[in-house]
Amino acid sequence: MTFTPRPAWTPSSTVTLAPGQYGTQVTFQSEDGQKLVGYFYPSWKPSAPVVILMHEFGNSQAGWKESAIIPWMQNWGALAPSGKQYSYAGGRLPQMPKELSFGVFTLDFRGHGESIPAPYTTDPDQLAAEFLMDARAAYAIARTIPGVDSNHLIGIGTSIGADAVVAACGEGCSGAFSVSPVDWLKVDYGNTVRALIAQGKPVRCMYAVNDPPSPQTCLSLTPNKLYKVYSFPGIKHGMTFFVPRKMEAEFGANLLEFLQVASL
Repeated sequence: MTFTPRPAWTPSSTVTLAPGQYGTQVTFQSEDGQKLVGYFYPSWKPSAPVVILMHEFGNSQAGWKESAIIPWMQNWGALAPSGKQYSYAGGRLPQMPKELSFGVFTLDFRGHGESIPAPYTTDPDQLAAEFLMDARAAYAIARTIPGVDSNHLIGIGTSIGADAVVAACGEGCSGAFSVSPVDWLKVDYGNTVRALIAQGKPVRCMYAVNDPPSPQTCLSLTPNKLYKVYSFPGIKHGMTFFVPRKMEAEFGANLLEFLQVASL
């Protein structure tokens, strides 16, 4: 199926869905016309929530493929006639309940991976506004994919992606999980989270204790029923938390709890 979604700034974007569980390339545009490339990994359930994964500066969406996080969230194993349970990340990710299945959308921020060219810089501050536009475009295009629940877009991001999933959480976004936020997008993390909580949206923040400024960013507001903070020892940052052999013991359980709450 090919269709033309119509976010205000991307009238020519197209998405072609492939059968089955494997990712399909999605090309779309940010508000300023920057071409972006993402991939959509479908759920086996109709009208399923969609998780938008946003990577850190200097990485790319390919990093998610090196983790087991995408197939774990899709949970296609629930359809196995044998009832066999599948193990992900060497058993470090908990069993996904059989009734749960999420679509997954990944993207490359401009200047990363397949979303090139863009002005080269080693300083994320120089592209803060542009990265935020890319994040908004990712949420917008994910809402238009056929068969998804456009009112349950769930953001999970690392580092600049951790800032972006919160700052761009608007229409249709039902929650955000930040891993190692850094306030590099020049949007105050604490104030943004307060606004999301006021709308009843769950937010989670996770950091390593020796990885400043992430601890200070996560603790810029007091945890409550909708806002939970998770701390782990060491200096891990961002997508390192998703490397299977480095996953913390409680990481998967925390992530699953969030997905369940955000999909309600």
